[in-house]
Amino acid sequence: MKKIILIFFLVSPFCKSQNLVPNWSFETYTLCPNAGSQLPSAIPWTAPVSNSSDYYNACAPIGVLSVPNFGPGPRYYQSAKNGNAYAAIYFLNGGFGADYREYAQVKLNDSLINNKCYYAEFYINLTKGIRFATNNAAAYFSNTPFTTVGVAFPLGFPMHINRYGNPIIKDTLNWVQVAGIYEASGGEKYITIGNPKDDLNTDTMTASFIPGDYYGSYYFIDAVSVYSINPSGILPWTYRDTTVISGDSVYIGNYLGGGFTSNWYLQGGGFIKSGSGIYVKPTVTSNYIVQFTLCGVPRADTLKVTVTGGAGINELKINNEELRISPNPNNGLLTVEILNKEFILENSEIKIVNVLGEEIKRLKLFSKQQILDLSEVSNGIYFLQLLQSDKILITKKIAKQ
Repeated sequence: MKKIILIFFLVSPFCKSQNLVPNWSFETYTLCPNAGSQLPSAIPWTAPVSNSSDYYNACAPIGVLSVPNFGPGPRYYQSAKNGNAYAAIYFLNGGFGADYREYAQVKLNDSLINNKCYYAEFYINLTKGIRFATNNAAAYFSNTPFTTVGVAFPLGFPMHINRYGNPIIKDTLNWVQVAGIYEASGGEKYITIGNPKDDLNTDTMTASFIPGDYYGSYYFIDAVSVYSINPSGILPWTYRDTTVISGDSVYIGNYLGGGFTSNWYLQGGGFIKSGSGIYVKPTVTSNYIVQFTLCGVPRADTLKVTVTGGAGINELKINNEELRISPNPNNGLLTVEILNKEFILENSEIKIVNVLGEEIKRLKLFSKQQILDLSEVSNGIYFLQLLQSDKILITKKIAKQ
């Protein structure tokens, strides 16, 4: 069990104090979206600098603006992180020229207090049908708002909150958390989310090679939160013990960015590295110590990494290319092909679940190339899971039309 070492006495626990972000998941609106550029309908959110940021809601009369049915086809499907709505902005947009940017901005329920610690987070998801994924997902706190000027240019603000390492975020299936710690200067009343940097200082990667996909980078945004935290109290994250297979490495820590950093040590050993988290590859079960400072308060924690035996049937890894599903979308008949040479059919199953995680169908695998009959399943989006000894090896999205 994880041991917690606190340098200072716990004064008051973090218990989800009031979220300072109004309409934090974009549920409240004055108008169901019926066209693009309607983020201000999700009051009191605004859309500097060009007022072109978009709003999606389950109430939308147009399918491409609804939640979860975004886009002209099933591969565009995306549920909300929370509730029935989300915002969307371009991190870059080649179709409108160089350095095109969009942002989401809102006035906080209360001003931030000088030298006080705040935990902030939001979630983003790269849309399907888009050419590029980028980095520079960030939030910025300011005393005054950015205004609408009709030109979509980079705002160049400091990245107060971002994901550790500022990675390119390319996940089109899951919502990715962007979170960090901010020590306020005092008087900050607004939070602005988007890519503040120009094209030259934005890293990109090709997310889709499908002809016709849009030449830009477009992200959904949901579940925006800002909480004050007691730097001596219980924190909104934990350090968890974990296990690793002998010979493998594992990531320990978190992905907090912004003003957060920490130092990592091997218990009984020396300094390893600084960072929100690190990869470790212990040969024996080991304890690690993380030390960090929050608004002047030093903290420490320990976590244990248990090393297990060599790879066996439950440790087999399947990568995305080694599970082939065709056709996808399908009309109820599809072929599942497993290309991993080490895969063993014994105790192997296919499970179909719906978007709520409810099991729809399960069947045993008798061949590495097997036809599945889903004719009795309603049209829609599902997830196909490959299981071995009841452990999920890989999950892929499928669509029945």
